[in-house]
Amino acid sequence: MSQNLQINTLNLQLSRYPQAASSDLRAWNAADELLVEFIDNLDEAPATILLLNDEFGALACALMAHYRFAKSNIYWLSDSFVARQALTQNLQANQLNSDQRLTILASTSAMPKADLVLMRLPKSLNYLEQQLIGLQASLSAESQFACGAMLKGLPKSVFGLFEKHIGNVSTSLAKKKARLLFGHYTGVQSTSPYPKRWQIADYQWQLNDHANVFCFGKLDIGTRFMLENLPQGEFESVIDLGCGNGLLGLRALSLYPRATVSFCDESLMALASAKNNINLNLPEQLERCSFNHDNALQHQADQSADLVLCNPPFHQQNTISSHIAQQMFKDAKRCLRSGGKLIVVANRHLGYHPLLKSYFGGYKLLASNNKFVILSSTKR
Repeated sequence: MSQNLQINTLNLQLSRYPQAASSDLRAWNAADELLVEFIDNLDEAPATILLLNDEFGALACALMAHYRFAKSNIYWLSDSFVARQALTQNLQANQLNSDQRLTILASTSAMPKADLVLMRLPKSLNYLEQQLIGLQASLSAESQFACGAMLKGLPKSVFGLFEKHIGNVSTSLAKKKARLLFGHYTGVQSTSPYPKRWQIADYQWQLNDHANVFCFGKLDIGTRFMLENLPQGEFESVIDLGCGNGLLGLRALSLYPRATVSFCDESLMALASAKNNINLNLPEQLERCSFNHDNALQHQADQSADLVLCNPPFHQQNTISSHIAQQMFKDAKRCLRSGGKLIVVANRHLGYHPLLKSYFGGYKLLASNNKFVILSSTKR
């Protein structure tokens, strides 16, 4: 469902992606509104604008719709497949032609020189630090830099990162539980610690994680529990769904020597991390792997897998929601062949049992401890 964002002369119809799963949630928040008001009050239009972490394309649409920015070159950088799809969806809904003014960049790309940087504060402090270090090559003393943040997601450590990697930071007054942070670049130069090398001694794995990967630089306890309880079998096609840094798929390559393994995630940095980690530990097995930037398994073929492994997230961007797990389970059923299995690890309190029963007709408890359960459902 699209909703109306109206600020001064700006009037946009915006929706989240995917629409059906989030019809009651807006595609922007008060931090976006503050950024739109900020650009509306600029004295002159910058020649080059860099947008970072524009969650559902609201900022890009605002710039594209504003006549003052008709000659500005706009660079849009995001790690998220969902954000990219939402951007395309909302540009089309508002009949905004991106033509040659809007350039989409991958999160692993270098940042261009910019007269104005507009950022939505990312949830991950590691990713924020990586982006601030990357911006040192983009900013000059004359550049303007505004970052929109909701107060509930603005820890004091953010200000320390700005001061360390940008130089100076000031803030706007709070409005609707949001505020802007203004970065004033002073020429500081930092050495990036990303990606990070680390290891898991239990499996003799050497790992190399990008900044925005889930459970960066450490082994998630749910993933550890699932690694210890993967099913036995002669599987030929395995999907690591929401792969993160690829540990489940990495283990699958060893356990199922005949299987191809598809790593799927909506984060580009997750896929880059997964590929790094296969290359470090099982480089001879890369030909058995594919890496797919996707929303769950939206673009994966029907009846193409024997086994889907999943440690589902329970939030989209900064919003807690069960719809991602629902989409993952629904897509897994479509992609599984008859007799194929979905294996899920989850916190006990999340209660995925009814969902699995509704999609698959039932489930089995494979393992449990005081925090997690591992559930198995078979496609009939």
